[in-house]
Amino acid sequence: MHIALALGHHWHTQLYLDAFAAVGAPISVLYTGAGVTVPSLRRAETLSDLLRERPDLVIVLGRPDEMIQLARELIPSGVALALEKPVGTDADQTAALAELARQHSSFVAVAQPHLSTEFWQAIPHQPGLLSHFRFRLVNGSPQRYTEWGMPWVLDPAQAGGGVLRNLGLHGISAFQQLTGREAQVHSALLSSALYGLESEEYASVTLRSGQVIGQIEVGYTLGSDSDSEYELSAHWQHLSIRDDGAALTIFDRRNGTLARQTCLPLPRRYEHFARTTLSALADHQAPVHDLAAHIRAMQLIDQVYAHANWIRP
Repeated sequence: MHIALALGHHWHTQLYLDAFAAVGAPISVLYTGAGVTVPSLRRAETLSDLLRERPDLVIVLGRPDEMIQLARELIPSGVALALEKPVGTDADQTAALAELARQHSSFVAVAQPHLSTEFWQAIPHQPGLLSHFRFRLVNGSPQRYTEWGMPWVLDPAQAGGGVLRNLGLHGISAFQQLTGREAQVHSALLSSALYGLESEEYASVTLRSGQVIGQIEVGYTLGSDSDSEYELSAHWQHLSIRDDGAALTIFDRRNGTLARQTCLPLPRRYEHFARTTLSALADHQAPVHDLAAHIRAMQLIDQVYAHANWIRP
């Protein structure tokens, strides 16, 4: 596989470089107009130069409006794309790009590394009646983004919101994938109490899909800028599966067992995305998380922002 990276001015750039190298398909070409340099990559100076490289996959990551514009330019060429999330700042922007991709029968994957982890592999074919789901990801302070030269992440006009759009998308997408049904926002509380940002630094959202409750908690409130608190768990009538970012714990009441197994640690989760994206592309299958699925997640976040209660300083 011949993999290219476009734009690249993003805090996840190194994660992509490491992930695709780890699965045996290292990124080899960089196209950017943002002054980004990666010494290990050959540089394509123009979009035409990039396409002349005939990449099998172009990874696009950067500011949402930049990604949308570049994706619109690339889709008619027929090249396969992998887009960082969020794709756009609201569901309408995502939907417009999805329509263009549909017209060209394009392969477009959206980066959701938590949707193909060992957690999903541990769910049996018939797990029984599902009660509730929880996703929790709390990272360090929002000042990190300014220090990294990407203050736009804290501007809701450019980022499409705050921590909910940035981190909560992972949990909302996971809840939708798990239930396979439409979800509704039951309640939502957003806070900017610590840093007084225009966007939220903490979000607590409760979703409902049929009889299933989903709890999403995300924040920029951890007292460390180099660690994370993470949980993805689901509870059926006789089965509970919990991923804490380092290990998987499986309780099964039916046979009275407790199993613990290591899983890919949180900083390496993009390897899951790299592996499943390349596999889908090679097998001519749809990606794990495509633009249609991304629209549904973006719509729920739009609903949260429209109706949430706020706590402000």
